[in-house]
Amino acid sequence: MIKIVALDGYTLNPGDLSWDSIGMHGALEVYNRCTLEQAQERCSGKDIIIVNKFVIDRDFLKHCDSLKLVCVSATGYNNVDIQACKELGVTVCNVSNYSTSGVAQHTFAMLLHWLNQIGKHNNLVKKGYWSICPDFSFTASPIHELSGKTFGILGYGDIGKKVAQIAVAFGMKVIVCRKSDTPISDENISKVDIDTLLSQSDVLSLHANLDESTHEIINTQSIAKMKKTAILINTSRGGLINEHALAEALLNETIAAALMDVLQEEPAALNHPFYQIRNCKVTPHVAWASVQSRQRLMNGLDKNIAAYLDGNPINQINI
Repeated sequence: MIKIVALDGYTLNPGDLSWDSIGMHGALEVYNRCTLEQAQERCSGKDIIIVNKFVIDRDFLKHCDSLKLVCVSATGYNNVDIQACKELGVTVCNVSNYSTSGVAQHTFAMLLHWLNQIGKHNNLVKKGYWSICPDFSFTASPIHELSGKTFGILGYGDIGKKVAQIAVAFGMKVIVCRKSDTPISDENISKVDIDTLLSQSDVLSLHANLDESTHEIINTQSIAKMKKTAILINTSRGGLINEHALAEALLNETIAAALMDVLQEEPAALNHPFYQIRNCKVTPHVAWASVQSRQRLMNGLDKNIAAYLDGNPINQINI
């Protein structure tokens, strides 16, 4: 019988989904998380490993005596040594496009929460300020509309395209900076260079992959090109931003605000500087994690395993 182990299954399924479809393929063991030593022991004799962020490097593979397939429960796979797996004849598959709607929704949830100052007004209402107000309405901070503003997008993959569609629906002008030379067919969206993106965006949303060309692309120099009123959103990868430079810019009000779902180190330290900055809001890498997104991810794992066992792997990374 095929033996399957999930080494860090909690983030995918904290208890509200079912592993039954995966278990139909063989004897399944699911662990919320593992230490290195535990994982080495638990992978012995297993044919298939499911991982999210657990690192599968060349040294770790020495403990995987029966391994045939690594299923990454994510789109990104930088935690897996692809070359080592290829040399050992181990297939590696990922799952893409499962969180597109969820990440796009979270992008605008953060933006609207900030622009409409939902948290501040809710707190003031519950403290009694509305009850003693002489008028039927009061605003503690200015509220701004999205319509008519310029929404800039760095990266134009599936998520970037979904975010662009929503921005257009809000009546925003959308500009995009992307690596590909492929023209953008949507007449409501303009392709621009990075300097134009930085200087013209009222809202700049990051949806690029993290690689050598994009590492800390948001830094002191690039932030200096942005509008003083600009809002920066990152639901992609923490490494796209030089966090020291951004913290300094926020404190100096070089830009208006930053809305972060990802940081360079996760989980972040208790004393992370963003936590003390008024115009920086942070969520704990949850944009991907809607129930529906995680179910699509589970379904993707199921399909990857089924296809591999049928002799026709899909979504293979290390071809």
